[in-house]
Amino acid sequence: ARPTRPAAGRKSFCARTCMRGKACLRPHRRVVWLAVRTRFTRHQLRPTRRSHLDLDEVDSGLYRASSKLLWVPPGGKSVFGGQVMGQALHAAQLTVHRDSWLPISLHSYFLKRGSPNSDIIYQCRETSNLRSFDSRSVDAIQNGQIIFKMQAQFARPEESQLRHVERADGVTGMPRGVVAPDECLGMDDLLGDLMARAPAALLPLIEELRASPIEVRYAVGAPHDPLDPDPPSMPSRQLLWVRIREPITKAPGLDAACAAYISDQPLLLTALRPHRISFPSPKLGALATLDHSMWFHGPFDADDWLLYDMHAPFAGSGRALCFGHLYRPDTGQLVASCAQQGVLRLAKPTLKNKAALFAMRGAGLLDRLRAAALGWTSGGERGAGATDSSASH
Repeated sequence: ARPTRPAAGRKSFCARTCMRGKACLRPHRRVVWLAVRTRFTRHQLRPTRRSHLDLDEVDSGLYRASSKLLWVPPGGKSVFGGQVMGQALHAAQLTVHRDSWLPISLHSYFLKRGSPNSDIIYQCRETSNLRSFDSRSVDAIQNGQIIFKMQAQFARPEESQLRHVERADGVTGMPRGVVAPDECLGMDDLLGDLMARAPAALLPLIEELRASPIEVRYAVGAPHDPLDPDPPSMPSRQLLWVRIREPITKAPGLDAACAAYISDQPLLLTALRPHRISFPSPKLGALATLDHSMWFHGPFDADDWLLYDMHAPFAGSGRALCFGHLYRPDTGQLVASCAQQGVLRLAKPTLKNKAALFAMRGAGLLDRLRAAALGWTSGGERGAGATDSSASH
C-alpha cells in the first residue's frame, strides 16, 4: 500500500533515525518514501546471509554499502579493493533498466584508502543511453571524499559471425594440460598444513585467510611457503582455479560483479613470484591497486570453477603491471579479461620488520637454540654436535 502523504503545507518531521543513527530532520513526506524505497531493495548474493556486495538504495542512483559488510583482507590496512570495485559495478547495473543488458567493460581508479569504519556511498550517473550501449559513471564516496572512480559500459548479448580467441603464445582457447580443480591442491589444504607448523602469533592471520569468500585451488604447483626463509624464485605467471564459495542469486550483472571481486585479489601477487616474496610478508612495504580494467566476453557462473590465467610482464619504479584471463572449464571459452597496475614496494629494514620476520620464521631457530642449550648442559657428544649444528645455522 502507498504511504499516506502529509497535508499540503504541513511541516512535520520524522521522529525516527536514519543512516547511522543520526536524528532525521527532513520533512516527513521525504522520509516515508525513503523507508519504502530501502525496504525492498537489499540485493543479496547469498540466500542465507548478506554478502560483501550487498547495497541499500538510498535514492535514485545513490546506494550505500554498510560498514558492517566491509572487509579488510588479512595483512591489509584498508577495505579490499575488489569489494569496492564489485559493489560499484553492482550499483551501476542497478541503474540500467533494460532487460538482459549486461556489463561489457569497466575502467576504474583507486584514489584513496577505504576505511572499514564508515559506510561507502556509491553515486551513479547515466553517462549515455544509446541504441546499442549504455554507459555509467560511479563515484565511491566515504566521509565526503571520493575514494574510487569507475566508468562502466553495458550492452545486450548478441551473436556475431566474427569470432576468435587467441592467447599471447598463439594457442587458441583455454591453456591445455591443466589438472581439473577436484584433483588440485587447495588453499584450504595449504592453510591447514600451515596451522600445524606456524608460530602462535600467526594463527589468527591464518584463520582470517581460511574465512575468505573466494575458494582457490592451484592448477600448477603450489605458492611460496610463508615460513620458508629462503623460498625459490618462480615464474611471473600463475594458474588458479577460483570461484565464490556460496551460491549466487541469479540476477543481471551479479556474476560480473563477483568476477570483478575475484579478479583483484591474486592478480598483483603474481608480480611477487620472481622476487621470492609471499603474501602477507613483513618484507612488503606497500602493495595496493592503482587502476583496474576489465572486459567481459561471454556468460559464466561465478560460483562455478573458473580458470584464472595471470602473468606480470613488468615490475619497476615502485609499480607492477599484470594481466589476467578467466576461462570456463566446460567450454574452454574466454569469458573475461583484466589488466591491473599497482604499487609494489619493499619495506624499509627497520627493527619492527625484523621482529615480524622473526615471529613468522623464527620458530625453527628457537627450537634449534633450545636443543643446543639442552645438549650443552648435558655435556654429552650429542650436545656438542647440536651446538655446532645450531652455530652453523
